[in-house]
Amino acid sequence: MDSKTQHRSKLGTKATLLLCACDSNALGSEMTPILAVIALAFPGENVNLLVALPPLCIIPASLIAAKLSYHISRKTILTIGQILFIIGGIGGAFAPNFEFLLATRVFFGLGCGLVYPIVPTLISHFFAGQERVGMMGAANAVGSVIAMVFSTLSGTLAVIGWHVPFFVNIFFVFVLIMQLVFLPKVPPEKDLEFSRKASELSPQQKKIGARAWAGILLMFVSMTIGMVYLLKMAIFIQEAGIGDSVMAGLASSSTTLTALVVSLAFAQLFKHLRRSTVLVPMAAIALSFTLLAFATSPVGVFAGAIVYGVYLGTIIPYLQTALSGLVHPYRRTYALSLLSMAMFAGQACSSVYVSLAEGIAGGSTAALFELMAAMFAVLFVIVLVYLVATRRQAAYPYGDVTE
Repeated sequence: MDSKTQHRSKLGTKATLLLCACDSNALGSEMTPILAVIALAFPGENVNLLVALPPLCIIPASLIAAKLSYHISRKTILTIGQILFIIGGIGGAFAPNFEFLLATRVFFGLGCGLVYPIVPTLISHFFAGQERVGMMGAANAVGSVIAMVFSTLSGTLAVIGWHVPFFVNIFFVFVLIMQLVFLPKVPPEKDLEFSRKASELSPQQKKIGARAWAGILLMFVSMTIGMVYLLKMAIFIQEAGIGDSVMAGLASSSTTLTALVVSLAFAQLFKHLRRSTVLVPMAAIALSFTLLAFATSPVGVFAGAIVYGVYLGTIIPYLQTALSGLVHPYRRTYALSLLSMAMFAGQACSSVYVSLAEGIAGGSTAALFELMAAMFAVLFVIVLVYLVATRRQAAYPYGDVTE
C-alpha cells in the first residue's frame, strides 16, 4: 500500500474498493432476469434496449473519467459516478412509462462508466506488487458474488411486480457511504509527483506502449467473441434437447461460482505464471466452446460452463494487472479507461458478431460453438507466438510502482 497515503482503515479502504468494482456486475444481473416481466408490462417495446443501452453509455463515460481525473480527485469522480448509478438504478422503480425507464438506464450506464475505470486505478494507486494483484482478483470475485445475489433477488422480487427488483440497488447507497468514509482523498493527477515531473519522463514513459495496446485489443476481441456463450447458451440447451431454462440457470450459476473461486486464486496463479497467465483464459474458453459444441448431455453442458468460468475468472484481472504494471502512472488511468471501454465495446458488438457468425455456421448453435472454439484456438496460438516473440520484454516495469 502507498505509504504516503493516510487511511482511516486499511481494511475499510480495501472493502470499499472491492464493492465499488461491483457496479458493472450489477448492470445486467438485476435486469436480465426481469426482461420477460417488463416485456409484459410494456407490450410492443424493445425491452432489449434496457440491456444494450447502458454499455453504450459506459464507453464515452469511461473516456470522460480518464480526462477528468487529471483535474479532479478520483474520489470525487467515483462519488459522482456512484450517485448517478444509484439514481439510475433505483429510479427504474418509479418509471411511469418505458421512455422514463430507458432514461434511468442512461444514468445507470453513465454512472458505471465513471466508476468502473477509476476503481482499478485507485487499486494501483494504493497497492503494489502481489497486494495489487490480489486486489484485482478479489474485485472480480466479489463482483461474481454480487452478480449471483442480485440475479437471484431480482428474479424473486419480480413475482411481486416489475418495479420492485430495482430496489436492490439501495445496496449501493451503503457503498457510497463507505466511499465517503473510508476512501482517502486522492489529489488530481496534475498535482501528483509524477505529473509535476512529466517533463523529466522519457517519450517511452509517456506512451501507453505496444504491449499495453495489445492487451486492450485482446480485451475487445475476446469479449466480442466470448459473449456468444452468454447470448446462446440457453438456446443451445433447448435446441439440443438437453434441458430447459432451469438447466440454463444452473449452468450459468456454475459459471459464476467457478469464476468466483478462480478469481480468489488469481494472485497465486499470476505469481507463478506472470505474463503467461493469459494463456489460461485463452485455453479455457477454447476448451469450453469445444465441450459445448459436442455436448449431448447435461454433463457436457456443465463441463463447458465450468471451464468458461475459468476464463471469466482470469481474463479481466489479468489484463487490469498487466496494464497497471506496463503503463507509467502518468498514463495509467487513461490506459485502464481504454481497457474498460474495450470490454464494453466488445459486449456491445457481440450481438452483431453473433449474427454474422451464425450466417457462417449455418444457423445451428452447436456449429456456432464449433466456430468459436476454432477462433479461440487460433487466438491462443497468436497469443502464444506473441509471448515467445516478446519474451525478452517480459518484465512489468511498474508492477511495484504506486503513485
